Amino acid sequence: MATLHLIRQSAYTTQDFAQCIQILNNNNDAIVFIDDGCYNVTHPLLTQINEQIPLYIIDVHLTARALKLPNNRIKTISMTELVSLTFTLDKAITWQ
Repeated sequence: MATLHLIRQSAYTTQDFAQCIQILNNNNDAIVFIDDGCYNVTHPLLTQINEQIPLYIIDVHLTARALKLPNNRIKTISMTELVSLTFTLDKAITWQ
């Protein structure tokens, strides 16, 4: 079952991102960084995610935090695209 993981908190302050990584299904899941979860684009845990897992970040949340993407692996999306993404996977989990 494909799951959309919405990461709302920074791994610098909580264990949510680390716990999410432990349950990822490499064949079906996707991750979206929103709110303070955007800070995870600079966290070392990012390297533990299999290359098969699609990674997304909300563009306005990234800009609001004055962050730059470390590579092309993470795709920026709008809130409208996030809504569309929720319909392409079976379920969503919000990590907060």
